[in-house]
Amino acid sequence: MPGHPMTNPILLITRPKRGAERFIARLDPVLLTKVDVVISPLLEIVPTQNPVDLDAATAVVFTSANAVSFCPQGQGRIAYCVGEQTAEAAIAHGWRSAFAARDADDLVARLTADAPGSRLVHLAGKHRRGEIAARLTANGIQTDVVEVYDQVLLPLTKEAQAALASETRVLLPLFSPRTAGHFAAELQSVQNLQIVAISAAVVKALGENAPEDVIIAKAPTGKDMVHCIEKQLRTYSLA
Repeated sequence: MPGHPMTNPILLITRPKRGAERFIARLDPVLLTKVDVVISPLLEIVPTQNPVDLDAATAVVFTSANAVSFCPQGQGRIAYCVGEQTAEAAIAHGWRSAFAARDADDLVARLTADAPGSRLVHLAGKHRRGEIAARLTANGIQTDVVEVYDQVLLPLTKEAQAALASETRVLLPLFSPRTAGHFAAELQSVQNLQIVAISAAVVKALGENAPEDVIIAKAPTGKDMVHCIEKQLRTYSLA
């Protein structure tokens, strides 16, 4: 609770609220008893209200589960997805997931090899990486982009700021370069911060504020992030 002195290590989650709650729900509840969880979203997902016209599209590309919720029902149409969670969200929204690629590079390689006919539409966020549409188009697969959501930056909550300013150990998973860069800009000085990054690109985005002992997940997946966080929580429970 805000204002309550924290004696346990702190697990600081900076994902948008719904994503934060989903991630926490995947963690071992016994291990979670060893930490105080603080949720401080650094991004808010908001719809752009851009019209989505899929009449000319053979299939769509989803690189985030966030995009799925701001799009029409799939009605059995094909979706090429990045990440298992994105694929699961697409299926729940009526899409037929052709595959769940590991990352943008994997998706581009697989689509280029399969060369799907006609036209694709990447239903995406305003801020994105990987240049998927441009790379696919350059490879002969015409791909348009419709930005269906924006990621608005938010400041750290007072509770998160207090946690980081304390002498308490803080465990922080970071899932995107944009969040990492924003966190680094918000950060002053933290003594006992352990960052678990989903990729090397996240560490790079931290810049000079990156701690020396950042842990990088073996693969850029939610499953690997859960594994890394639980491994750290086990070390806390043994301390």
